Amino acid sequence: MTDSAPLSWSPIEWEDPCGGIIRLWPFLPNVVLTDSLRRTTGDWHGLAFLLPDDESEIWDDQAEQEKASPGINRDSIASSGGTLARMMLGHSSIDSIQTCRFPDPEPRRLFQAAESPSGTGSRPVFFVEPEDEEWTQWVEDCADEMVRLRHLARSIFSGRIWKRMLREAMRCTTPPKSVRDDAKAHGLAQASALAAAWWNRSESVLSTELQSRRDLRLASRLRGALGTLYGGQVDDASTPVLLVPVMQAWMPSIHSALESSPLPEHVEEEEE
Repeated sequence: MTDSAPLSWSPIEWEDPCGGIIRLWPFLPNVVLTDSLRRTTGDWHGLAFLLPDDESEIWDDQAEQEKASPGINRDSIASSGGTLARMMLGHSSIDSIQTCRFPDPEPRRLFQAAESPSGTGSRPVFFVEPEDEEWTQWVEDCADEMVRLRHLARSIFSGRIWKRMLREAMRCTTPPKSVRDDAKAHGLAQASALAAAWWNRSESVLSTELQSRRDLRLASRLRGALGTLYGGQVDDASTPVLLVPVMQAWMPSIHSALESSPLPEHVEEEEE
């Protein structure tokens, strides 16, 4: 959803009334964050992604593709046209930070940290995007919405819409205060605005009802994943924290969905 509030670089902690904390942690797609922003993840006991359970396989495939031909994923998207290509081209023009990286660097970094036996030891991982008839119906409803005549007509002026949404996103973006290098901080602000414009443009073709159905279902499954974590998978006595990487522009909507306290939906830990 488009939100006029400033985009946050800080995590949001939601305390589940049944116990535990869901920590929403903002990242930018295909951007390597600075060490100071990475440290804001804090201590956590489990990791949940708003993604399907085959995402880790896609990351592995992309890593192999990049090893064989560096930049192949970036170039493929940039040449495909559309809003995602506009974001990728915009990111590629930023010199002060690392952008257009595949696999998506921050989610994969956290996934590898969760699986690593070193340090705090391996931690549970959940991929909460469902795979059932209800979700399939939602996907089909989205497809129907996106081919409506009004959206086909709007696509004729997609360049104009992109520029307007980018201007709006720039007004909501500020450099992260924790990044002391001015060039990097402003590069991150640029990348944030581009990612937000892409996200808001993508969301604009979905009705509010479709957005709400998606976010509430995912929030319900985040609560279920936390419940699995809370139900005996954390050895120490501290309050269990489920870390959830969320695209920065999407984070307010997911937080709003959690605030409505949808009933928890059970989610199993990802098997290794």
